[in-house]
Amino acid sequence: MYHFNEGHIDLPDQWKDQSINIISSTGGSEPGLSFTITRDDIPWGMEFTEYVSGEIEKASESLTEFKILAQQALTVSEREAVEIECTWTAKQGPMHQVITTVNAPSHAMVLTASMPGKMSDAQKAQVKRIVETLSLTEPAA
Repeated sequence: MYHFNEGHIDLPDQWKDQSINIISSTGGSEPGLSFTITRDDIPWGMEFTEYVSGEIEKASESLTEFKILAQQALTVSEREAVEIECTWTAKQGPMHQVITTVNAPSHAMVLTASMPGKMSDAQKAQVKRIVETLSLTEPAA
């Protein structure tokens, strides 16, 4: 059984969740802080920290003026996690992100807060508070 915000649907067991959830702090078309939740498979035999390092390297190669401002290991929902704060330049201008990658039970879960321009200290604190509320459930057997 696959559960989502509006309900649930019965899918074949072999199907995997590759959904992307995008939540925005603004109600209209004006730019503001957005929060995305994505899921990614960690390649077979690869350690979580290797996966995170590889993803950071991919970002540094593909994003213009990518710069890590801070990086720390932490625990989220009793799982190993890594948080990076970074900036880069998109077509629309400077972007500021706080990206938390969690070693979820069957995949990596990536929680990304993005802000055009610069994220304030209060916004960063709120993002971190939101991430701390993550409560993962073990996949059904």
